[in-house]
Amino acid sequence: MNDTTHKTLEVEVLNIHKGEYLSEALKRQGYPMLPSNAIINKVMTGTGATYMELNPKLSPRNSIVIEPYRSAVENKVQAFDEVQGVFKEVTVKKLTAYLNNSNIKYKKIITTPEGFQTKVLKAAKSLKMNIYKEFFNLYDESEHITEDTDYRRSISSPMKEFFKFEGKALVSATPLKPSKYTLTLFLRHQFKWIEIKPDYDYREDMTLITTRSFYSRVKQEVKRLLDNGSPHVCIFYKTTEGICNIVESLLHDGIIKEDDYKVFCSKESADKLKSRFLEHSTDRLELPLRKVNLFTSRFFPSIDINLKELCDVLVLSNYDHVKHTLINPFTEAIQCQGRFRRVFPNGKRYNSLTIIASIPNELKVNSEEEIYKDIDARIKSYRAVQKEKLKDDDFTYYDKDLKRLRLNEVLNPERNGFDRFAIEQLLLDEQVKRYYLSPDALRQAYENTEYFNVDFQPEDEAVGEDDIYRIKAAKTKEKWQFIVSVLSNIKEDENAVQLIRAKCVEEEWLINAFFKLGQEAIEQQKYSKTTIKKLLEQTEQKEAMQRRFSREFLSDIRREFETETGNDLYIPVNDVLDRISYLLDYYGITYSRYGDGKKGTMCKLSAPFIEEYFDVTRSNRGGAKIKHRLSFCEQVGFECARRKVGVVGDGGRRVDKGIGGACSLVKFIGK
Repeated sequence: MNDTTHKTLEVEVLNIHKGEYLSEALKRQGYPMLPSNAIINKVMTGTGATYMELNPKLSPRNSIVIEPYRSAVENKVQAFDEVQGVFKEVTVKKLTAYLNNSNIKYKKIITTPEGFQTKVLKAAKSLKMNIYKEFFNLYDESEHITEDTDYRRSISSPMKEFFKFEGKALVSATPLKPSKYTLTLFLRHQFKWIEIKPDYDYREDMTLITTRSFYSRVKQEVKRLLDNGSPHVCIFYKTTEGICNIVESLLHDGIIKEDDYKVFCSKESADKLKSRFLEHSTDRLELPLRKVNLFTSRFFPSIDINLKELCDVLVLSNYDHVKHTLINPFTEAIQCQGRFRRVFPNGKRYNSLTIIASIPNELKVNSEEEIYKDIDARIKSYRAVQKEKLKDDDFTYYDKDLKRLRLNEVLNPERNGFDRFAIEQLLLDEQVKRYYLSPDALRQAYENTEYFNVDFQPEDEAVGEDDIYRIKAAKTKEKWQFIVSVLSNIKEDENAVQLIRAKCVEEEWLINAFFKLGQEAIEQQKYSKTTIKKLLEQTEQKEAMQRRFSREFLSDIRREFETETGNDLYIPVNDVLDRISYLLDYYGITYSRYGDGKKGTMCKLSAPFIEEYFDVTRSNRGGAKIKHRLSFCEQVGFECARRKVGVVGDGGRRVDKGIGGACSLVKFIGK
C-alpha cells in the first residue's frame, strides 16, 4: 500500500449561521449543490444534507443516497412523493419501473448498501444506463463504512463502485478522517475535506457518569427522571440482550408498567424480544413515544424524531457485559443526541443528556505500532499463500488455509483482496478502547469533541456489580485472573475486599494468597491452584509460628492461666485446648482439631501442641505431668520460670503448683 505519511486532504472551511440549513449556507458561499469529490463534515446534525440532495428543487440532478440502515431509508423516504426507497422488499423490477418513469424528471433513489449492490446497479445495467455519469452518489453517515464493517462487511461494498461516479461525496456530522489505509483512495480521486463550522456556540450540556454498577445506576437514573416528571426517557444502547435486562428490571421493580416501554431494533431482534414476552418491540419508528424508549444502534444515525415535549436522553456503554457497546464520543454520542430535531422555544431539543459508562477493570489496548505490525503480517501471509496458490492447479487446500488465517477481518466480501475500510476499523476499535482506560480518559475524550459541556460525575466505589458479574461469568483461570486484577486495585479498601470475599467464597485460597504471597508470586506460578495452595500453607505455617511465639501471644497465654497457677488441680485436656483455641482465634491463627475435618490450617490443636510450650510427664491416672520447656521459650526470645504441671489423660491435666490448663504455666520475663 502506498506511503501517505506526509500527505493529507486539502481542507476547506465554510461557516453556517444559527438556524440556517446546509443548503442555504452552501449557496451563500458559492455552492449551489453539495460539492463533488468531498468528505463533507457538516458538524451539526439536522442541517438537512440528505434532504437537500433528495429535494429536486434544491438539487436538480439525479441522485443516489446510500444510508447505512434500512430504518433511515424508511424514515427519509416518507418526506418525499417521488423518491424511491430500496431495501429488501423492493424488487429490481419495481426499481426499473421507477427509473423508466418519464413523469419524474430527476430520479432520487435512497438505498441501503446492500440494495445499492444487488438492485440499483443491476437495474441500471438492465436499462443500459450510464449510472456513473448520470447520477450523483452521496454516502450519508459515512463513518459507518468503517465503524460497522467488522460485523457487517457489506456496508463498505459500495465503495468499490462509489469512486467510479463522476459526482460523489461522503457526508456526516461526524465523519472519520481517512487513515493511511484509506487516504490513498481519496487522494487518487482528488477529494478534499470540507468543514461546515458553526459561527455560534453549539455545544450541548451533558452529564457523564462512570460506574462499576452499571445496571443499578441505569435503573436509578430512569427512576429519577420519571419521578421528576419526564414524559419520555430515550435510551440508546447497542445490545438487545442489555435492553432486555433493563426493561425486565424496570418492570420487576414496578418503575414502569407493561405499556410504558417500547423497543426500536431490527426485525430479528424484535422477534427475539417478543419471544421473551417484551411485546412492545418494533423495527420501525412509531410515534408517539412511550415513557421509556430504547433504541439499538440501527437507530443511532439518520432518524428524525420530532416530539411534542422535551425528552431526557441516556446513552449507555458497558464493555464488561457486551464488548461492542463502547460508544465513540466523537461519532456515536453526537449522533444519538442528534436524533431529536425539533427546537423548542427555550432553544433546547431535549431536556437532558446523560452518558452512563461502565469502565472496564482491565482493558488491553494495542498501540498503533502493534496494530500496523499485525496488519502487515496478515497482508504478507495472504500474499504468500496467494503466490503459491497461483502455481498450483488445485486451489482447494490453499483456500482452506486462507480461511484458517486471521484474514477474514481484513478481506473484502469476495475474498479476492483487502478491504481498506476493514483495516481502518481495526485501528478505530483500538482508538475507542483507549477512551475507556479510565474515567478521566473518557472525560477527556468527551471534552476533546468540543461538542459537549461535560458535567463529570464519577462514582467512587472500588468494587461494583460489574466486577462481580465479570468474575462470575469467566471460566476458571480467567476468573482467577480477574479476581487478582480487582484485588490489585482495591487492596487498601477493606469493605471492597470483604465484598470480594463474600462473593467469591470458593476462591478464598486465592484471595489469601494475594495478600500473603503477592500478585507476582501468583503470576509466577501461572495460577496453578495446587502449587499456590502449597506455598500458601507453608507461608501460613511460618506465620503461625511467628504469632504463636510472639511476645504478645506468650504474654496473653500466661495471663489466661495466671490465677490458677500454684493449685494442685487436675484439668481436662479438652478444657485446656478450648481455652487456647480462644487465643488462637483472637490472633487469627487457624487450626484444626481432631474430627473437625478442617484442611489447610496453620496448626493442629491437640495434646502434643501443649508440649511445644511445656515439659510433659504422664500422671498415674493416664494423664501427664507437665513442666515448662525452658529451652524452647528461650529460642523465641524469652526466659521461663520453670513450674510443674500435672495432666490427666482422659480426665484432664493435673497441674503441680496449679493452673487451670496446660500452656499457661509459663512465667515470662522479657529480655
